[in-house]
Amino acid sequence: MLIDSEDVKQAITQRLLELFPDVAVYKEAKTNVVYPHFFVYQINVSSEEERKDYFLLHYSMEIRYRVASDSSTDLKLEQNLDNMGLKLLQGFNIIDFEDEKVRCKEKSIEKVDGVLHFFFTIDILTKYVSGEETIKQNKLNLEVKLNG
Repeated sequence: MLIDSEDVKQAITQRLLELFPDVAVYKEAKTNVVYPHFFVYQINVSSEEERKDYFLLHYSMEIRYRVASDSSTDLKLEQNLDNMGLKLLQGFNIIDFEDEKVRCKEKSIEKVDGVLHFFFTIDILTKYVSGEETIKQNKLNLEVKLNG
């Protein structure tokens, strides 16, 4: 299975829309945005070999939540951000990723300049297949079909 950051962002976006159907979600920078909204960012990705031919991909993610374009106009901003932070911490335990359930770990929230930052990591186990191995496997399957 080939995994890219767009697949991960899409799974996170789906979870946000399940939890908060009335809040806009963006996966890339926009000039004209609707408030309130979420931005989904991939901070970092790393991998480690789990076992032969399998790798564990560690995705460090951030969701930013913004209530209004001018944070000074929202009188209950701190309370609003605190409430949303608790909802994200509670709602992001497990997300659906393709045919698997993936656990969210190392969750934390931070408020900076009227924006809520929600950080977490997810680990996805994937089989590593290089192009060369795929070609060899396809040739092997072809030979088996011709002999059978």
